[in-house]
Amino acid sequence: MTSHRNDTLGSSQTGSKDPLRILCADDDESVAVVMKYALEKNGHFVEFATNGLVAFRRAVADLNFFALIITDHCMPGLSGLQLVEKLREARFPGRIIVHSSYLREEDLRAYRAFAVDQILAKPVLLAGLLEAVRGSGAATL
Repeated sequence: MTSHRNDTLGSSQTGSKDPLRILCADDDESVAVVMKYALEKNGHFVEFATNGLVAFRRAVADLNFFALIITDHCMPGLSGLQLVEKLREARFPGRIIVHSSYLREEDLRAYRAFAVDQILAKPVLLAGLLEAVRGSGAATL
């Protein structure tokens, strides 16, 4: 796992409890609503994209705006893996969490090769998601 800049809205301490700017990419509206509510309830600023290409365009509009991107694997536009690849090519400096219900072993290897910060299996307990967002070492697959 590589280190990436972990800016918050007002601080750059890794593992900080300060609010983060988070972009969530997931085409499942029910997941989007729950994640947005839970993350905002914990003080974070959250934007959602239901398409990988839209998420990529939003992220690269200002590479330093989001401290964290949480992405699903299967999405229209760009898959999570394609999104991560393009973010790495664009030198996105923030953290990346993959949040997916099913990944093949080859997908896991590819995400690891792109040095994503965490890989979480859906469904994940809210506490586990919040730990991962805080960067406090939730288990990866």
